[in-house]
Amino acid sequence: MSCVFCGSSPVTKEHVFPQWLNQYLPPGRQQTEQARYGAGAYDVTRQSMGLDFTVKKVCAPCNNGWMSKLETSSKDVLEPLIIRQDLDLVSLQQQRQIALWATKTAMMADQVQQEPLLPSHQLRRMRTHQAIPRGTRVWLGSCPARNPTVTSHTVRIDLTGVSTPDSPQPVGFFCPMKIGHLCIYVYFPAVDVVIQHAPEFRLSVARIWPRRSSELPFPPPVQPRNGEAFEAFADAFRQSLYLYTPEQAAEHGLKES
Repeated sequence: MSCVFCGSSPVTKEHVFPQWLNQYLPPGRQQTEQARYGAGAYDVTRQSMGLDFTVKKVCAPCNNGWMSKLETSSKDVLEPLIIRQDLDLVSLQQQRQIALWATKTAMMADQVQQEPLLPSHQLRRMRTHQAIPRGTRVWLGSCPARNPTVTSHTVRIDLTGVSTPDSPQPVGFFCPMKIGHLCIYVYFPAVDVVIQHAPEFRLSVARIWPRRSSELPFPPPVQPRNGEAFEAFADAFRQSLYLYTPEQAAEHGLKES
């Protein structure tokens, strides 16, 4: 098997969630959960020491090179949002850094699956250009309950409403993750779309990618109260997303939420 990011071999194990997050975990063994989609889909709940979900599809130079640098450059931006809920402004540069880190982490979550969905050229451009794949959306939210410290799941999406002659059955995925207080929602549609969400979510999430034009007040005023509520909120938010082709959006005068 060759590295999904650069094509070289051999490959080593890479953690889906970085090990520096372990410092925020309570001591002792933790209840961890992992969900898979595709052929042989299943949910796994087990005890572990730290965040030990790994995937053996990344080479050591990528693991210890650009991926390690991305973690280092993202930590100072992410850490205050993970451990505190002080009202603050997230700058445009910080928003882009969070979106880049979230995209890389969602890419790793996709690689854990039996049938990863992202095409190889998007993974390679993440390595060579730090490029977030076209069409990717990233939203930020928050949760007043810090524990569970890390939780996430991935959902395969059949985009039947935006089929085109070139892509009659596009498939994407949705990867929400709660890391301490910080909640991130990453959406990978497979085709060019305009996305709107239901009005009731406007006080709970704020889009940071595609790029905004202003600083973002954070945290948002409305939040899921705990980890269980976060998972229910993430599913409700995903189900609320309305997808339109650019032609449909133009016809009806619709703009991105």
